[in-house]
Amino acid sequence: MAIPTATVRATEPALPTGPIAHRLARVFIDGTPQVPTDRELALLNAWIDAEFRAIPVMVRFTSADIDLSAMLQHLGVHGELLISIAHNDHPFVEGFQNAKFRAVHDWHHVITGADSTFAGEFAAYEHAVQRAPIEIHWILFSEIVLQAAACIATGTFQPQKLVRAPGF
Repeated sequence: MAIPTATVRATEPALPTGPIAHRLARVFIDGTPQVPTDRELALLNAWIDAEFRAIPVMVRFTSADIDLSAMLQHLGVHGELLISIAHNDHPFVEGFQNAKFRAVHDWHHVITGADSTFAGEFAAYEHAVQRAPIEIHWILFSEIVLQAAACIATGTFQPQKLVRAPGF
């Protein structure tokens, strides 16, 4: 299978500049951690497994921190999706399952051409929810959009938690 050659697009400066991005960062940072139901966790895990199996290239895990640019470079040179398992603790998803989720998420960046700005993370989220059961959309929004907004706004990855944003 040929490796997608979508060009990663620069759609926004590194820091969220709009009020929506800042508001979403606050939703995550100030939000009360939520506990997904057993059904939601089962659906999430089944979705992760199905999406992971659909990745058409070899996935290699590393303990090194790998940003999107380095992952894309490695993919272009070696044909492998290089995924970091650094800081892999999650309150609801087991370690290897969380690593597979990272691979799925990064693969969505590859096939959509989404960069690592807030707009790129939102594009990856939009792709994910097209393929996911509606019951887990709130989890994906928290994991992808809210977490990214908080990280971009503060410059540091925030402690893992799930936050149910208004409207979910």
